[in-house]
Amino acid sequence: MKMTKSMANILLLITTVLWGSGFVVTKMALDANVSAGLINFVRGFLFVVCVLLFFHKKIVKMTFNDFKVGLIAGLLNFGGFITQTIGVMYTTPSNNAFITAAYVVIVPFIALIFYGKKLQIKSLVSIAVCLMGMIILTGISNEDININIGDVYTLICAFFYAGSIAYLGYSTSTTHYSVVAFMLAVIQAIGGLGFCLLVEKGQLSDVHWSDAIIPLVYMGVFCSFVGQTLQVLAQKHTSATSAGLIMTLESVFGSIFSIAFGFEPFTQKLAVGGMLIMVSIILMEVEFKQLLIKKKKQLKKLPLNQ
Repeated sequence: MKMTKSMANILLLITTVLWGSGFVVTKMALDANVSAGLINFVRGFLFVVCVLLFFHKKIVKMTFNDFKVGLIAGLLNFGGFITQTIGVMYTTPSNNAFITAAYVVIVPFIALIFYGKKLQIKSLVSIAVCLMGMIILTGISNEDININIGDVYTLICAFFYAGSIAYLGYSTSTTHYSVVAFMLAVIQAIGGLGFCLLVEKGQLSDVHWSDAIIPLVYMGVFCSFVGQTLQVLAQKHTSATSAGLIMTLESVFGSIFSIAFGFEPFTQKLAVGGMLIMVSIILMEVEFKQLLIKKKKQLKKLPLNQ
């Protein structure tokens, strides 16, 4: 059965739910004294194992072009992670969340510059509504914005994520999604290990493994393997701009899971901000021109008043 854009967007929605749940389990792993680099290494390692287990026949047939496409996608993906991790060390969580979400603005311009995808008015409107939702959701409008090195790193992260989303949307059509997922996993594991050894100096002695093992396995299997494999598969059948908007829901689902597990209270800004982000996605997906044409055809069929 051929995958439609609607089906692809549903898969992306499932991906954002899984990534949103990742905020809670990441918090659990951090509370168990697992460092950011080690978390990424374990996620990447389990990701590699799962991809090989399910798609080894495709992986062994990898061509040089497959390797090149997967390598670029993997480097962009890991570049976003590492710069976001560094950024959050020096800036506020609200700044980090909002500036990272700026990728929703950057994606369509990358698509225009590198892939010739023209900007639509409804895309610009949807992006503006989405940003309004993110401003409310993160509470950034209530803070004094002082640009620091952490904000700069986070902005670089937004460019990496935007590049990753655009690249997956327009450059992986000839490559099987499992091969790209395998390369994402390998680079995630290698990058995480390198960060752990070089920056964090291999902090293992203080880890509470009994508390950390379940969150780490969940992140590796569900957030990384299932989530990123579905992302790569879905982005072959939808636009990069749509993908970027849908994936901003990660922060909404993250807040919902955080509330459900008692990490934070329910707030009005979550309801209003999340609603605006949902509206932005609906605006992006509705084909207003087709609806208008359909309405005109229906009006023509109506009998004239005598």
